[in-house]
Amino acid sequence: MTEARVQTCPICKLSGDQIVRENAGDFGRLIRIKCPRCKEFIISHFTEITAQDSLFGPKLSAWIRSRNEQHAEIPQINNDRLKDIQAGLPNYSPREKQIKLLQNIERKTEYPGKAVQIVPEYDIPLAWASTQEEFLYYIESLIERGLLRITGKDHQINGLIFPVAITADGWDYLEQHERHIEERTQAFVAMSFSKDLKPIWEGPIFRAIEKGGYKPFRVDAEPHSDRIDVKIISEIKNSRFIVADVTEQKRGVYFEAGYALGLGLPVIWCVRRDDLENVHFDTRQYNHIVWETMEDLENQLYNFICAIIGKGKEV
Repeated sequence: MTEARVQTCPICKLSGDQIVRENAGDFGRLIRIKCPRCKEFIISHFTEITAQDSLFGPKLSAWIRSRNEQHAEIPQINNDRLKDIQAGLPNYSPREKQIKLLQNIERKTEYPGKAVQIVPEYDIPLAWASTQEEFLYYIESLIERGLLRITGKDHQINGLIFPVAITADGWDYLEQHERHIEERTQAFVAMSFSKDLKPIWEGPIFRAIEKGGYKPFRVDAEPHSDRIDVKIISEIKNSRFIVADVTEQKRGVYFEAGYALGLGLPVIWCVRRDDLENVHFDTRQYNHIVWETMEDLENQLYNFICAIIGKGKEV
């Protein structure tokens, strides 16, 4: 395979001779990019990354990097898929970004006490940060909170590379925040339990989630002796993401989706087209899968899972 050097990554706009471009097939229309910041992804030659949203590029870079860090399938991007990805990218708060950064450092740590080399120019996506300045702020905050420490002689953030290690308090903090969400295989389904929608749960929703490599769960699908609210909260915490179909506008569905958002879990919103105008105004800003037929719902949901969550292992 012939390699050619390019000067700029089409996603993060990093420049340099370390950016590698390879022909990935489809008669040259697919390009494999290897970037020290985003890592590896495949992009259509015709894909346009616009500057309409200045935060989109860094978010997309962080999403691609997270897929690489999890050793998941190499992300593939084209214009159609880009819309789904953009609609589902999370808006993490500064606190959530610090947790993400600490979790990513943990993933790189060979054993407790072992230092990890941090390269601010390249490691911005580990914190879902937009700039090196923001990234270094989160590093310094974690150090001030006693969750990270600088190793080496200077014990300061100096130069282009510096080593950090997670402290004992940092390991305790990670345990408290239920690390490794990416390793979960369950998808929680929040929807109306009405007879009219039962075929939707048993058919397209169930099949799309399973085909995506995850285990679908609805709280009424398995017998249990727990209080229903306790069971719901427990199963949401055990899930990788949530599918919330708000058709029939049940308040419980909004509660479950809101609880998942509060935990930082991805929520995939769905609604039947004839009920779209009734979607609550607080959630209308989220992109919804608007479906009319069972086949339409299954195809859209499967594509959305693959684009936003990433295809999981078969369960």
